[in-house]
Amino acid sequence: MTEKIIPEHVDPLRYAEQGLGLDGLVHISDMQRLQSVSKTADAPVKVKLQFGIDEQGLLFLKGSLQTKLTLQCQRCMEPYIYEIMSDFALGIVETLDEANALPEHYEPAMAEEGKLALRDLIEDEIILNLPIIPRHRVEDCKVNLPLADAGWEQAKRENPFHVLKTLKQKQR
Repeated sequence: MTEKIIPEHVDPLRYAEQGLGLDGLVHISDMQRLQSVSKTADAPVKVKLQFGIDEQGLLFLKGSLQTKLTLQCQRCMEPYIYEIMSDFALGIVETLDEANALPEHYEPAMAEEGKLALRDLIEDEIILNLPIIPRHRVEDCKVNLPLADAGWEQAKRENPFHVLKTLKQKQR
């Protein structure tokens, strides 16, 4: 079975008018910004895209993506697998004013000179789904951390203003 590669650019108006869809793969190696984050450069990203025009006459792109990235845990510095499954709905616009006028259920996707950069949009969607601090689950990490509340009870001390209270009582 041959794998279908998602094209880098498409004409969104033509695709939307014809109600076309795309189903295929994009490789992380084709995405410059993700290469610095992911330790697996040849990881495939499964993508399904559907173009159309909604009842308001807006061009849209609805899609989903799925991939597994190898990230570096920031606790133990070991690699781990992070799975991303994301659905998105984009309104295709050409100006900032059109982007500001989009309904809430659409995120803007800028088409430049009648072309939409699909790989850039897919890369953006993956980046938006990355964790802020990549790390294993606590039970899977090699670094043993103390429990969140362990030892805090012992660290409780008297109120530092307690001394002032005793001085005030002595003055009476």
